[in-house]
Amino acid sequence: MKRSVAGILMLMALGLAYAKDKPMSGVSEKVSVASRGGKVLVTLTVSNKTRQPIYLWKVTYQSRQLFGPDFDISVVGSAAPVNYIGPVVKRAPPQPDDYLKVEPNGVHRNTIDITRAYDFQPGKQRYRLSHTGSYVLDLQQLDNPETMKPASTVFTHTQVAQPAEQ
Repeated sequence: MKRSVAGILMLMALGLAYAKDKPMSGVSEKVSVASRGGKVLVTLTVSNKTRQPIYLWKVTYQSRQLFGPDFDISVVGSAAPVNYIGPVVKRAPPQPDDYLKVEPNGVHRNTIDITRAYDFQPGKQRYRLSHTGSYVLDLQQLDNPETMKPASTVFTHTQVAQPAEQ
């Protein structure tokens, strides 16, 4: 009997150690894109279906514009990426104030205008946009983010050709 209990406790300890290294299930991200009026608007929706809060980096999940190539975009049927042409901001390592809290069973949504940040081809094209989000569980361990399952979507956008500068 003592061996059985010891064996069960050992298996439980191994299971907890394994679970600690895996991303938390119950946290997910959905990506949607609206292309209308000449704009490309990306909405990131993070759902926290766990019993503890998570923390999202404000630069990605609260800003209305991009400061780096956060999304992977390609023309459907092509492996060639759509180039990021927006601003790139070099930042200091994130601090606890750089994160926003999503409560247990909470949802956070942010919409970002990426129209001028990527080199969309003139005319009507179908694109695939992908994003791999991340979050932290502890503001004292910011260097240990959890990665969410990559999210992607396909959208159609019509880019009006810009007149050549004179």
